[in-house]
Amino acid sequence: MATIRDVAARAGVSPTTVSIVMNGRAKEKRIPDATVERVTSAMRELGYSPNLTARRLRTNEARKPIIAFYWPLDYRTNMLGSFLSGIKESLAERGYECELVVQTYENDKFEKAAAPIVQNNYNGVLVGAASPSDLQYLETLDPPMPVVLINRESNRFSTVGANSGNMGLQAASLIRQRGYTEVSIIQAERSYFATAKRTTAFIYACHQLNIQVRPEWIFKGPNTIAGGSVAAEAYCALHDRPRMLFCESDCMAQGALYTLRKYGLYCPQDLELLSIATQAPETMQYLIPSVSTISMPTPKIADTAIAVLTTAMQSGDTTPTHIELEPVICLRESFRLSGAAAGTR
Repeated sequence: MATIRDVAARAGVSPTTVSIVMNGRAKEKRIPDATVERVTSAMRELGYSPNLTARRLRTNEARKPIIAFYWPLDYRTNMLGSFLSGIKESLAERGYECELVVQTYENDKFEKAAAPIVQNNYNGVLVGAASPSDLQYLETLDPPMPVVLINRESNRFSTVGANSGNMGLQAASLIRQRGYTEVSIIQAERSYFATAKRTTAFIYACHQLNIQVRPEWIFKGPNTIAGGSVAAEAYCALHDRPRMLFCESDCMAQGALYTLRKYGLYCPQDLELLSIATQAPETMQYLIPSVSTISMPTPKIADTAIAVLTTAMQSGDTTPTHIELEPVICLRESFRLSGAAAGTR
């Protein structure tokens, strides 16, 4: 069985750094995002899971409640830091003392990480980014502790999140309001549940608003910065391309901007760009140009999820509560509703 030292060696960091990441204190200790990704990747590759019983004995925290935060180890680890920061801040503001455990799992294989839930090792559970098959498995469980799902729907458990479909609809509405009637899309080769829902809603809304989205105007790549750059290469190769570009994710938008500049295309003079965002606002705010986004309200989702979970833990009432939060629209330099459009079509 892998140990914390094995994870540290694989990630090229110290065991202390691994411990900080596992305990959700990476942002507080100013651990770079790239280091967090190396640690979480090493945990996934080695199949590492923290020994909760040993930890509690070592730290003499047996009387503190334990909250587990389940998150998949895939490209969405870039969202993990934002959620952990929001959770830690919410707990601190409430003065709620507990042990926060980050429990990683592989998408579509949640059952392999579910033993501590079944064995009642936790007092409360948050589950993020579950796949449809993971949700189906969760629905078969009858956990003794409250469970809150993030950005997912369930009749059995409490849910907190933003409406993914509405995010896609809002993007299309803004583009039409700007006057565009054609749009290109940069999207992931493999879109996860919420991402696919947003993009499907966006395309449907475009059709309803008489905005053309031709199949040859949709460019795919891995949901990474490099993947966005590759997809933008195909966009730049178009002879007669739409002057409006929609990016499915903020990671891909960063790579797209790099390629656009390489080909001498600038926002908003030559084209305009609008992106869905799931990472921290500064990810898009300090690019050149700064990128306009429709963002998942991650800090608010984390705070609301903690409020729902801790209330249920304290009251013992596990009646499902469902809260839907509005996305955050932030128009910056790459796309605005005022001024001349980039050769509007």
